[in-house]
Amino acid sequence: MDSLAAARKAYEQHDWASACAAFRSCHADQPLGPEDSERMAWGCRWSQDAHGFLDWLERAEVAYCAQDDRRGAARMALEQARHHKQMLKDKVAMTAHGRALEYLEDLPESPEHAQALWSMAWVQAELGDLGGAKANLREALVIARRTGDPGVEATVLQGLAHMEVADGHRNEGLALLDQATALAMSPSAAPIHSGHVYCATISVCRSVCDWERATEWTDVSTRWCERESITGYSGLCRFHRAEIERVHGHLANAEQEVLRACEELLRINRYGAAWGFSELVDIRVRRGDLDGAEDALGRAIELGGDGQPGRGRLQLARGMADAAVRGLERALASPALLAREARVFILPVHVTAAIAVGALEKARASVDELALVATQLGTDAPAASAAVARGELALAEGAIHEAVSNLRDGIRGWCEIDAPYEAAQARVLLGGALQKDGDDDEARLELGAALRSFTDVGATRDADHVAQLLEPHEQNLGSVATRTFLFSDIVGSTQLVEAMGDETWQHLLAWHDRTLRSVFVGHDGEEVKHAGDGFFVAFDDPDAALECGCAIQRALADHRREHGFAPHVRIGLHAGVATARENDYFGRVVNQTARIAAQAGADEVLASAALVDQCVRPRAIGERRSVHLKGFADPVEVAVVAVGR
Repeated sequence: MDSLAAARKAYEQHDWASACAAFRSCHADQPLGPEDSERMAWGCRWSQDAHGFLDWLERAEVAYCAQDDRRGAARMALEQARHHKQMLKDKVAMTAHGRALEYLEDLPESPEHAQALWSMAWVQAELGDLGGAKANLREALVIARRTGDPGVEATVLQGLAHMEVADGHRNEGLALLDQATALAMSPSAAPIHSGHVYCATISVCRSVCDWERATEWTDVSTRWCERESITGYSGLCRFHRAEIERVHGHLANAEQEVLRACEELLRINRYGAAWGFSELVDIRVRRGDLDGAEDALGRAIELGGDGQPGRGRLQLARGMADAAVRGLERALASPALLAREARVFILPVHVTAAIAVGALEKARASVDELALVATQLGTDAPAASAAVARGELALAEGAIHEAVSNLRDGIRGWCEIDAPYEAAQARVLLGGALQKDGDDDEARLELGAALRSFTDVGATRDADHVAQLLEPHEQNLGSVATRTFLFSDIVGSTQLVEAMGDETWQHLLAWHDRTLRSVFVGHDGEEVKHAGDGFFVAFDDPDAALECGCAIQRALADHRREHGFAPHVRIGLHAGVATARENDYFGRVVNQTARIAAQAGADEVLASAALVDQCVRPRAIGERRSVHLKGFADPVEVAVVAVGR
C-alpha cells in the first residue's frame, strides 16, 4: 500500500493523528490534491488542531479552484465562514461566506447552496429576524432533499426546529427535531452534520427545559464522540452535562465539567466558551463563591457573552438590585435567537430583582410572560418556575394565602424533577409567607428543610442566610452555637473483641472510657455522646480541643510503652456553626467532623485546615491534603497534627 492510500485508510478508520501525519508526509513529497487536502482539514478539526483545520481548508479551497471545482471551493469557504463565526471573527466570516456565494453563482442546485442558505439563516436569527431565517431554511430544506444529501437535510431541519421553538412553537419544533436526529444517525451523514445535529438537539431540549430529554441526548452525543474519535463537540456536550448537574444540585461536579468544557471550547469554539463561562457564573453564585462568579463573568464578557441570568443573580447577591434590573431588562429586550431562548431562565430572576427595588408592575409583567412561556413549552421546570414567581409576587403584594398556595405548587414541581436548589429557594419564600400568616411552626419546618437542602448541595451562602432566619425559632429548633467538635473511636475493635473475648474487652473498654473522659475534663470538653467505643465531644476553645486530641494519643502511647498494650484510637476534629438542642449538636459541621475522624489512621489526630488556621497556639502540622467526605460534594482540606510531648 502506498503512503497516500495508507493516509486515506487511517482517515476512514478515524485514526486522525495517524492520518494527519501520513498526509503531511505525502504533502512533503508532492502537494495534496483538493480531496485529500479536505480530508487533512477534517483530520485536524477532529483532533482539535484549529490552526491546522483553517490552514488546510484554505489550501483545499485553492486546490479546488485550480481544478475549476467551484462547488468544492464553495464548500471549503463555507466551512471557513462557520469556523470564523465560532471564533468570533464576524467580518472574516462574512468575507468567506461572500466567496462561497460567488463560487455558487450560476451553478446547478447543490447541497452547498442549501448550506449557504443555512448559514445566512443563522445570521438573520442572531439579528432577530426569525421570519427571514425560517424562509431561508425552508428553501434550503427543499434543495437538500432534491439533491439527496441526508447530512445537510438533517442540519437544515435542526435549524428549523431551533427557530420554531424560539418562536413559541414547541410541538412543531420537537417534531422537526425528531426528523433531524433520525437523519443524523444515517451512515451516509458526514460527521460534521451528525455532530452538529446531536449538539444542537441538546441545546433545543434545554431551551424548553426538557432536562430528561436533554440528558438522554447528552449521553447519545457523548457516546457518538467517543465512538467516532471526535473531539470538539465533546466540549459542548460537557457544557450541557454541567447544566444538568447544576439543575440536580451537583454543584461541585457541574463546576468541574464546565471548566473542562471551557478549556476545550476556547481552542475551537469561542462562541460556545462564552456560553460556558456564563453558566459558570450561575454555578458559582449558587455555591456562594461570588468572587469566582465575578471572574467567570469577566471571561464571558470578554468572549461576547452577557453572563445572564447568573449575572443578575450575582448582582442581587451583592446588593445591587437596581443594576440587576437594568441588566436583565437589556437581556430581555434583545431580539436575537439565543436571547429569546434564554427568556425562560431570565424572567424568574427579573421577578426577584424587580420586587427587590419595589417595581411590582415590572415584576407582574414578567410573571405573566413566564406563565405564558410555561404554557407554550409544556414542561415541568417552567411550570414550577412560574408557580414560584406567582407566589413570590403575591407575597410582595401581601396576598399571603395566594403566595402559600403557589409556592407549594412550585416546590412540588421542582421536587418532581429533582431540582433541590430551586426547591430550597422556594421553601425560603414559603417560610416567610407562613411566618407572616402566623404559622411559626410550619415556617420553621420549611426553613429547616431549605437549610438541609442548601447544605447538601454546597450552597454555603444560602445556608448561612437560612440559618440566620432560623435564629428566632431557637426555642423550638434549638440555638445556633459555634463549637469545635471531636470524634474518636477504637481502630479494629471488632477484631479485638474476637481476640480478647467479651469479658476482657469490657474491662479494656472501661479503662479506655475512664482514660479519655479524664482527658476531656482536663481540657474543658463537653461529652455529648458515647456510643460503643466512640466519643463525641464539644469544646468552646479550638486550641483546647486540638490539645485534648493530642493528649489522648500521648496517654495511650504512654500506657502502651509502660504496660505493653493500649488500643489504637483515631481522632478527628473540626469547628463551625451547629444547632444545639437538648444537650446535643446537629448540622453539617457535626457530620463533617465524624467523616474526618473516619479518614484518620490509627494513633492519628486529623483536623480540618479550617480548625488549624483558627487556633492561636502554634502546633506542628503534617502535610495538608484534600479528602472527599462521604455525603459531601466538595473536598475538605485536612492535616495530621503532631502529637508531641
